[in-house]
Amino acid sequence: MTLAESLSLYAILDYMPQKVTRLSATKISTFEQCAKYYEFQYVHRAKRSFTPIEWEVGSIVHDIIARLFRQIRDKQRGTIPKLGNAEWYRPLLADATSNLRNQVDEGIVRIVRPDERMQSYEEQMDNALGTFTAKALPLLHDHKIVGVEADLGRFNLDGIQIDGRLDLITQSGGNLYVHDWKTGGRRDEDARQAKIYYFASKDKYRQPATTFTLYYLAEAGDIVTSYTFSQEQRALLSAEIADIAARINALETYQARVSVLCHWCPYGPQCDEGNAYMSAHPPPVKKDQIDLGLVT
Repeated sequence: MTLAESLSLYAILDYMPQKVTRLSATKISTFEQCAKYYEFQYVHRAKRSFTPIEWEVGSIVHDIIARLFRQIRDKQRGTIPKLGNAEWYRPLLADATSNLRNQVDEGIVRIVRPDERMQSYEEQMDNALGTFTAKALPLLHDHKIVGVEADLGRFNLDGIQIDGRLDLITQSGGNLYVHDWKTGGRRDEDARQAKIYYFASKDKYRQPATTFTLYYLAEAGDIVTSYTFSQEQRALLSAEIADIAARINALETYQARVSVLCHWCPYGPQCDEGNAYMSAHPPPVKKDQIDLGLVT
């Protein structure tokens, strides 16, 4: 076989659907939203044309909160104190905001809605961190930090390795608590993520009394939803994961599922179907309520 033939063969193999051996809550959500997006992201690992600003806003909030807990872990012997400064995050947020503005100016990060402005996203980050400080942090007083942004370990369901990241793990009164921060709205698939992280935490930390909690930092009122699950629910989750993996493995081609979310897709400029949809449908304006299902 000549070198040219070898390279051609590798190119063909690269574009063939690959057997799934690893999944995550994000991968599953991406596949269910659009198989073509899944292909760009996880099969070919294509280069993104841009990052939607909503994704970057979520990443900044998560990073700032993680930095707080790492500092507590390193300097407070891991026990979460009452914070005397309710605006502790403002210097960190100012630096992150300055960097975000530069990324927007350079086109690395994109504001998709034509009538939206940078100030709105700055307010979203400030409000989310203020809500975290006022409503989430007091619930964690005197908890002992077990892990910050920890992986799921060697968590396996029906032969599929499950990947993910636990925002915060704490212990109090002999119980294990797993915490996850959300900067978007509530979604149906949140319950599946809760199951995955709950059982992964049970396997990794081997604590019989475990609670998984989601904190919705963009909401008013009660921001907390907590979960515990039975072994029967673990079996149902395992069957669900096996079915999703089988559906992906059965694909011969990855079909695009066009929708308003094409405007937020970082691979949109590379997708013929997405480009056609966006040409016919302008991006939505601020008043339109869109569930950004591809937010990581």
